[in-house]
Parts: sequence; structure tokens; C-alpha cells
Amino acid sequence: MCIKVFIFSLLLSTLCVFIIDANTAQMQAMIPSSTQKTSSSLQPILLPPTIRPPVQILIPPSSNLIEIARRLVNKGVLTNPWMFLTQAFRYGSFKPGIYKLRLNMDASSAIETLANPPIYKLTIPKGLTVAEITRYLNKQSFLMGGIFTLPLEGSLLPETYRVSYGDSRITVLKRMEDAMSKTLKEVWEKPSPTKELIGSEMGLLTLASIIEKETGRPAERPHIAGVFLNRLAKKMRLQSDPTASYAVTGGKQPLGRPITKADLAVNSPINTYVTAGIPPQPIACPGKAALIAVMEPLRTQNLYFVADGTGGHQFSETLDQHNMHVKKWRKLQKSK
Repeated sequence: MCIKVFIFSLLLSTLCVFIIDANTAQMQAMIPSSTQKTSSSLQPILLPPTIRPPVQILIPPSSNLIEIARRLVNKGVLTNPWMFLTQAFRYGSFKPGIYKLRLNMDASSAIETLANPPIYKLTIPKGLTVAEITRYLNKQSFLMGGIFTLPLEGSLLPETYRVSYGDSRITVLKRMEDAMSKTLKEVWEKPSPTKELIGSEMGLLTLASIIEKETGRPAERPHIAGVFLNRLAKKMRLQSDPTASYAVTGGKQPLGRPITKADLAVNSPINTYVTAGIPPQPIACPGKAALIAVMEPLRTQNLYFVADGTGGHQFSETLDQHNMHVKKWRKLQKSK
């Protein structure tokens, strides 16, 4: 009972402030026009509601109804704060966010807008490392809180997520982890002869991450998967440049320069130029399509591929063919 009395008193005191302001405005309106400083030609013209310009209102987290009403009045959105408080009381409060409202709205329309908080679409690009995804989340001003511990590499599913203003970055990361865990399990449970070569869900995740870093063309993923699986079947090293780059940077940032012979020789279990088989961990966060490509690879005899200068790759069955394509690629690079 004491709490209800306190809330009622607080609402009543706030209402008095609004009423005093409203009475002051009414008294000014009663003053003869001859005594007012502003001429009638300078009086504001009220536009119809349909063409009034929108007003952006920030509702911070944990704002109560009185604070929200005060913000709306100060911005010229509400003309009847008491009606707003009376009708909005059943909501308790509204979710934080940046809302678009209009000047001089009626209480019902304002409440309808606030009852439908804005949703943000957060798109995570495929092939980023967890460190890069974390930096991306930290740049989103509509998210709150810090990230103090990075998840395991490759454990976040790059997708488009719908989030609300004020959601914590930790919560968003957890959603990405749950989405990757669910997707990885779904893809792994499908029957595929690939399982004999990759051995486990971690092998699937790791090989998919390498494929994701090797090509930006969706149509090439199954083809590159087929090449890597052919190499694994023949006990050949994968010799993937992105694994050598990751061995140098640790995934903290892009290499930022052309890869060198010294990079290819870095002694690391992640560098597939010096170690055989699939690395012990992913080198990025792959998308679902890359995971599927590992389980459903293109059946091919190719063992090699190299960039063709157009964003795609030239594939080869023999080393001689591959060396010829490499020469063309290097010649193209020198001509730029």
C-alpha cells in the first residue's frame, strides 16, 4: 500500500508541474494581442499530423513513465501528459531505444509507437575471426556492456541477427554461439563420406573456416572443399595461405600485406604448409554454406587451385597445370 501511495504522490506532483506549465500557457493566450510582443504574422503554423516532421526521442534504459513523459513534453511530442500517463500506466514502462514520433501527438498514438520498439538488424560478415567480430560489436552504439573474454575461435555463426536497443554485447555473443552450436550439430548429423576424412565436428568447423577464408564466391565453396578433401585422402598437406596468415597474426587482425615465403614457413600447428592434416582449431567463423560444402563437396579430381585475378580461382588436376596457372597469376600481379 505504501508503494502505491508513493507512486500516486509522485504522479500527482509531476502532474502539477505539467498543469502549472499548461495554465501559464493558457494565461499568456488570454493576454490581448495588442500587448503581446509577437505579432500575429509570426505565430507558429501547426501542420497536419500527416506532414509534421518526425522527432527522434531517445528512451534510455530503466526510464520510468514520468521520465518518458517529461522527455516527450520537452520535445513537443505530447500535448496532454496526464492522458499519456493515465493510458500508459498499464505498461509500467517502455523498452529503451531511439523512437521516431511527431510533434503534438495524441497520447494513444504516442503510446502505440512506444509499444513497438525499433529493431536493429545486425549483420555479421562471414569469415571474420572472433576478435574481429568483437570489435564490430563494440562499434555498435545501440548495444551495451563490454566483452571481457573472447569466445573460442570459430564458435560464432555469422548471420543477420535482430537485436533491440540496449541489448548487451555478451548476450548477442551468446546468441551467436548457440546458433553455431545448433547449426554445426545439424550439418554434422547428415550422412556423408566426408566424416571419415575430417573425423569430428571440430574437423568440420575447422575445414569450413579455411574454405570460408579461401573464397568469397559462394559457388566455389564446394569445389574448394573437394580439392582439400582430395588432398587429405592422398595425405597431402592442405597448403592454405589463410592458415599461414593466421599463424602470423593469431587472428587478432588481418595480415594487411601480401603473404611472404617467411610467412609460409612459420612453425605453427595452424600453418598447413608445415603441418599435415586439418589444423587443431578454426581460423575464422564460417557460415552455414561453408559447413555444408564440406559435407557435400564437389566430386572432382582437382588437387590445386590459385587465384585467377577476377575474384575466383583456376583449378588443376596436375602440378604442371597448376604451375602454369601460377605463372599467369604472378604475371597479372606484376602488370598491376
